[in-house]
Amino acid sequence: MTMDKAVNKSRSADDVVRTAIDALNNGDAVAFLGSFSDDLHFRMPGTTPVSGETRGLDAFTQVVTGVANYLSVLITIRVTNFISCGDWVVTEADGHGVTKAGKDYDNHYCHLWHVKDGKIDKFTEYNDTDLIMRVLCA
Repeated sequence: MTMDKAVNKSRSADDVVRTAIDALNNGDAVAFLGSFSDDLHFRMPGTTPVSGETRGLDAFTQVVTGVANYLSVLITIRVTNFISCGDWVVTEADGHGVTKAGKDYDNHYCHLWHVKDGKIDKFTEYNDTDLIMRVLCA
């Protein structure tokens, strides 16, 4: 085992997820994406242009970029509930962003995060898909 893997394995799921959320809220795309494993399995159920299921960090990066392309102010989230059990973390959060059309985009989220070897390897986002269609992708 390399030293990097040993250090990453010692980080708790709580720490990894909090680091990812902090990076998102600070607009640090490199640190946010760096919290995820190369073999990430991402799911966002729904039929919106930004919904779907991907495998791999590159595919997830395309989803994140796709969402960002709709925004003039990137989404930040305020976590209202944080539940951790072993390698799993569940968060509830209120988000805020502004679309390129100048509309407030205030969605509510439930995120499921799984951490393996110090990186998020499974990430599922549940949200208000009707709001996505009416505001974000309008």
